Amino acid sequence: MPPQKLRAYIMPQLTNQQKIDQLLLPAVQSPAQYIGGEFNQIRKDFSPNMVRLALAFPDTYAVGMSHLGLSILYHTVNQMPNALAERVFCPWIDAADIMQKENIDLFTWETRAAVRDFDILGITIQHEQAFSNILLLLDLAHIPFRSEHRTNDDPLVIGGGPIADCCEPVADFFDAIILGDGEYALPEFINAYQQLRPQNLPRRELLHQLARRFPWLYVPQLYRCDYAPDGTLTQCAPTEPDIPACVQRAQVPDLDAAPFPTAPIIPHTEAIHNRIAIEIMRGCPGRCAFCHAGHTKGKLRCRSVEKILDIAQQSYHATGHDTISLLSLSTSDYPQLAQLAQKLYDQFADCHVSISLPSLRVDKQLYEVPAQVAGVRKEGLTVAVEAASDKIRLAIGKKITDQDLLATMAAAFQQGWRKVKLYFMIGFPHETQQDIMGILDLASRISRLGKQFLGAPAYVNAAVSWLVPKPHTPFAWIEQPTLEYYQKAKNDLISAKLSQKGANVNLKFHHMERSILEGVFSRGDRRLSAVIEHAYHNGARFDAWNECFDYQLWFDSFTACDIDPAFYCRPRAADEILPWHHLAGNNHPTLYRRLQKINTILKSDSPKHITN
Repeated sequence: MPPQKLRAYIMPQLTNQQKIDQLLLPAVQSPAQYIGGEFNQIRKDFSPNMVRLALAFPDTYAVGMSHLGLSILYHTVNQMPNALAERVFCPWIDAADIMQKENIDLFTWETRAAVRDFDILGITIQHEQAFSNILLLLDLAHIPFRSEHRTNDDPLVIGGGPIADCCEPVADFFDAIILGDGEYALPEFINAYQQLRPQNLPRRELLHQLARRFPWLYVPQLYRCDYAPDGTLTQCAPTEPDIPACVQRAQVPDLDAAPFPTAPIIPHTEAIHNRIAIEIMRGCPGRCAFCHAGHTKGKLRCRSVEKILDIAQQSYHATGHDTISLLSLSTSDYPQLAQLAQKLYDQFADCHVSISLPSLRVDKQLYEVPAQVAGVRKEGLTVAVEAASDKIRLAIGKKITDQDLLATMAAAFQQGWRKVKLYFMIGFPHETQQDIMGILDLASRISRLGKQFLGAPAYVNAAVSWLVPKPHTPFAWIEQPTLEYYQKAKNDLISAKLSQKGANVNLKFHHMERSILEGVFSRGDRRLSAVIEHAYHNGARFDAWNECFDYQLWFDSFTACDIDPAFYCRPRAADEILPWHHLAGNNHPTLYRRLQKINTILKSDSPKHITN
């Protein structure tokens, strides 16, 4: 028998697990990322009464294993006696191609069970650049893309995560979406599903019953969206009388009482971050005008110093990691940061464990931060400056000056820091050429400042990104700058850098075409789901990866679907119905008034005399 006929005869008789072992793992790069069985993995015995959740992250194993939110939900669900959670990641392109060619079902990492055999598939809606990977997960799992095409034989596909409250471009791909804090809402959802499951309700009725119970649960097919002739939204309203007109966010009231993993899984292969990650605070007091997370995480809630120390100690013994990362939207705003840093140092100094302080907010409190962790290994200081102009910082909510920043950097250099990473953004309303060029000027001043304390200019990495107007922020109504605007700004900064002397500054720019596309989808509506499907069928996936992102492919898809992407980048009228109005959107008047104040400050010659 010819080899190809013999293969066709043998292969259909292989089980999915045999196909994984024999056809997939030998043929891919880094097969260790697909085998599961890692240290601290949770594998629960299954009984028919349990609810099985496949917890999917729409990116690679290396990225997903570094995501704290996935780890928290995995731990939370597996603490429940009536449920189990197993992990799923997006197979890389080589693996995905083999799985499609050989008809290998998408599987979970714990048991290699087929995802479509689970009761629920939960996918985090992480960011706009992961939209095509949501379809990749569904495709590999052999689950219909659109909720309306699924039957009771398919698992419920639910979403949640950072941009669940502005999810309309992918809403049709989900049966239900949880807004807000998942470790509070997901167990309630699972318990309700378990109670309703024995009734064998039709799929739509099951979703209706769930939506009635929870104010934070969004079931897109129970809402109808209508549009005016000019393309603007006229309404997105519930089709049933007992469904809320505006879905709210779930919120964990007490972080100390919230579940948190103290034995995180140790990856088989290198992850983006191999460290102990502890969320010390949720919410942000700053609420910068551009920041979606700052406006949507709810009121400020802090973990106690004692709880953080306990988590750190248990996690260290469970992993042996030599870095503890203190996470929040603004770590320096943690009210007991000095005490926490000192106690962590006292507890771990003999273990040679370093303390990482990302996402620092520059203000007078930050002067003390370098001294607070002076005794630990220096990992580099990362500071979100956002703008090189005092006026722009005042307008967007960062009420600091260059003087504050330079004092902070001097304190850091005195304590031995030699590397500083500064985050800047370009594209603010009423921005001038001087504002843009000020990025290089300020970074150079900081580098030269380091010479006073280090004997040589400090190394400054200035990371420049492009403003993407986000929903639920004051900038939700502004026009997004064009690609040509961003390109000119980048070229001007690079040209100025070539003539720079006496400083050690590296300029790093975010992918501007990707930012334009992010801007389209961040404020988009359901009509964009057709674009996402078209792009996926033509090869779009892993759009957050430079080697995969194809800008032209996406804009060809807009053309094929007869949709103008510029429509979604335009300024919005004050009274326009926005695609996220029905998703925790009852704060719009306050946000719009703040935008008006921002414009007043940016147009003023004396912004310090204006109260923000």
